[in-house]
Amino acid sequence: TILAFLYPGDVFGELAIVDDGPRDHVAEAHEDTVLCALSRDLVIRIAQEAPALGYHITKVMGLRVKRLETRLSELLGKGAAARVAHTLLELADTYGVPDAAGILVPLRLSQSDIGNLVGLTRETVNIVLQDFRQRGFVLTERRSIRIANPAGLRAVS
Repeated sequence: TILAFLYPGDVFGELAIVDDGPRDHVAEAHEDTVLCALSRDLVIRIAQEAPALGYHITKVMGLRVKRLETRLSELLGKGAAARVAHTLLELADTYGVPDAAGILVPLRLSQSDIGNLVGLTRETVNIVLQDFRQRGFVLTERRSIRIANPAGLRAVS
């Protein structure tokens, strides 16, 4: 299961500040990436000296918990098309780049990646995306997705 996609400048691993136990998940880079690792002790010390950083870290943790709760709710209560539509809209809101043809989601997502985000097989995602393309909601090329009709997707989600 993919928990989240992160973009340049995003942070991850913030839970290690409050819980230094082992993790049961991993991070994987899909493109060349430069990471800056900070020790737990350093981050705690800086957060104590700069309360704004502590607030920011708390806010990041809260937003991630909220996003995971929403995803869990979708997995349990929505059909395949609604889950894919909601996730595409969420990706467009978070990472989207508006242009003349809609909103480009600049993440290189495979159908398997989308399936791993919403708890569906690649084949089911393929069927849903074909339907969305036929209805004019999305445009796809290779591994790029453009939201052509956000209102249509919102109606489905």
